[in-house]
Amino acid sequence: MKKTGRNLIFIFCFLFPFLMSVAATDPTVRVDARVDRDEMGIGDSFTLSVTITANEDVNLSAPQIPNIPGLELLNSWSGGTQSQSGMSIINGQTQFTKSVSQEFDYQFSPQKEGTFLIPVLDVKVGNKIFKSNPLKIKVDETLRNAQPKKRAGPKGRPQYGDDEDNGNSLGNMPDPDDLFNQLMQQRQRLLGQMRGGGGARGGVFGNPNDAQVPNLKLDVNTNEAFFIYVELDKAEVYEGEQITANWYIYSRGQLESLDRVKFPDLKGFWKEIIEEVPSLQFSQSIVNGINYQRALLASHALFPIKAGTAVIDEFKIKGKVRLPTQFGYGQLHEWTKASRRSTLKVLPLPQEGRPQSFSGAVGTYRVSLKSDGLAFPANQPFSIKVRFEGIGNAKMIDLPAIAWPEGVEVFDTKSESKFFKDGQSYKEFEILIIPRKEGPLKIPAFQFSYFDPQQKKYISQPTEELNLTITPGGPAGALSVGTVAPSGKDAVAAAESFKPQPILELPQSSFSFSQHRILFYAVIAALMLLGFLISFFQQMRKLHQEPEFQQMVETKLRLIDIAFQKNDNRKMGSESLNLIYLLGASLAGKRRADQEWSELIKEIPIKTQNQFLVRLNQLFDYFQLLGFSPDDVVQQLVRSKPLPDQIADLKQITQEVSRKVKTDQAE
Repeated sequence: MKKTGRNLIFIFCFLFPFLMSVAATDPTVRVDARVDRDEMGIGDSFTLSVTITANEDVNLSAPQIPNIPGLELLNSWSGGTQSQSGMSIINGQTQFTKSVSQEFDYQFSPQKEGTFLIPVLDVKVGNKIFKSNPLKIKVDETLRNAQPKKRAGPKGRPQYGDDEDNGNSLGNMPDPDDLFNQLMQQRQRLLGQMRGGGGARGGVFGNPNDAQVPNLKLDVNTNEAFFIYVELDKAEVYEGEQITANWYIYSRGQLESLDRVKFPDLKGFWKEIIEEVPSLQFSQSIVNGINYQRALLASHALFPIKAGTAVIDEFKIKGKVRLPTQFGYGQLHEWTKASRRSTLKVLPLPQEGRPQSFSGAVGTYRVSLKSDGLAFPANQPFSIKVRFEGIGNAKMIDLPAIAWPEGVEVFDTKSESKFFKDGQSYKEFEILIIPRKEGPLKIPAFQFSYFDPQQKKYISQPTEELNLTITPGGPAGALSVGTVAPSGKDAVAAAESFKPQPILELPQSSFSFSQHRILFYAVIAALMLLGFLISFFQQMRKLHQEPEFQQMVETKLRLIDIAFQKNDNRKMGSESLNLIYLLGASLAGKRRADQEWSELIKEIPIKTQNQFLVRLNQLFDYFQLLGFSPDDVVQQLVRSKPLPDQIADLKQITQEVSRKVKTDQAE
């Protein structure tokens, strides 16, 4: 019995180190998940940090982040592995401790209101799976820009940011000769230069005059590296009244790259571009007491086309930024930020006092009626110009009805419009008429009405009548086309200029055809082969383009028919404009339209313009008003020009253009 006990003690003492080593191979692991804030609004962002800590060196894997509906993952990054070792002596026994940790960060942005659950995350450490704690996030518009929680840092000497957050002012440190205090003061001066733009002297490297730097109070989170902010000059407008929207980017660090991820859709607005900057021009500004660099991204004039609540959706930017640290600029980080959605209250135009001549113009305008002269020959066309100009969107103005006198034939109507950066705009109608009777001609005045949002009332403005004289002219239908034939001395001079000139005898060439006959034939053969190849590839290209063009036309016509059946005027107007752009591009010899309509039609050959351009311009103006004008204007437009007739005209000219494209390709 004693022998057996001694053997067991011997075996236990022999195996004890091995048992301890086996036990030591099972590390202690802790996974902690936290967020920098748990209450916010739509469009804000928060950071989820997952920290993995072990008591020995292990293989740490990144957590598996599931897809959380309503939360958009903007960015992710991770720090390096941190390792700490320590030694302590307790009761004469020496103990060694070790801690290994790594943090993984994920930036999210909520896309809707509600309470979101960040579930338990699985983390693989070695061959085992460890789990984190769940978290809840509350999203409500009343909680927008709630301040993030401050993370607890290690105690001891002040760290970066402690002097701002905890009141540890550098000037209150007791020993100015201490080396650490001197380094901290040097760091503070460096931060002042990076944040404020310079040192104490001003100028290029100095702090600018505070009176020259805008000091803004914005409802934003100033802890963000950069943010996008939209400024609106109005919060409540009438239908068709202009709102100016400016999108700015504010950055606290050094912005090294910028990518426009999403531009606002601006549905429900007629948009005119005031400025879209090709390169950012930064200037200093102060936001809630924090120095920022600000640059304009875009500036648009917006005109709401329907009463109710209009939404300006987000402008989303992805940027790479280096934030300032005590040693200069730190590590490069990439974030995606978006401006908040802004809502506008759009008031309907009042029904009381609305004149019959009102056609949807909102703003302040002047109207004029003029001609290029006072006397014109009978049966010859001349132009009458009606011009609207002022503050507002004159592009939405339609030509009022004019009571033309008897004996006047309206031959054609063209329009030109432009919007300027200062909010001024104009639209000019050029009406080509043909007088059929001699004698005095009186163009009657007409009434133009618009709604002034400043005075909140309708204003009517009459034009002055035009008194013209029609002189005897050629017979009806004898329009002067081309150049005028010369007569008298001019005719004699022209005849003299066309006399045959004497043929001068050419000197005999020293070139001998017989000596270079083979080279000549080789060059001719090469040119013929080159011409054949060019013609072959052109025909092949047309052969491949034709089905694509026809398919695009048929697709657009189907979409127009569907919108017509659903009585969706907006969709019908936009799809019809797309079809007209496609027809114009095909007439200009292009596969697609990538420029403004006024620039595109300049590339159409003159002969083709005479055949199609007048009808295309009329259809373009009609469907542009149909798709983007206020409802009242659309109703008047449909009453004056029935929609089925316009769609029939569009289909007819589409067939004609398609036939011409096929004919040109065959030639």
